Amino acid sequence: MNQVIEMEKQENGKSWAMARSRWGKRAAKVGTAVAAMGSSAMALAVDHTAAISAAQTDATTNTTAAVTAVIGIAAIVMGVGIVLKLINR
Repeated sequence: MNQVIEMEKQENGKSWAMARSRWGKRAAKVGTAVAAMGSSAMALAVDHTAAISAAQTDATTNTTAAVTAVIGIAAIVMGVGIVLKLINR
């Protein structure tokens, strides 16, 4: 455990040798390959910010239209109900 802590503290390029002595040559290579793949995968990630913003705008527009339609239908039904009550008197 102390070797791991010392490896984290040192930033002088000796981490490959320390990892190799601690876990063996194959494990050190696998760890380096995994780190390289992770950084390259992040570099290839596509920025979807514009698509997400467009989807949010569309969702807001659709929600506003739905609420307007529901309020309009409720107003028509209430108006028809009032007219029918007045006719029945």
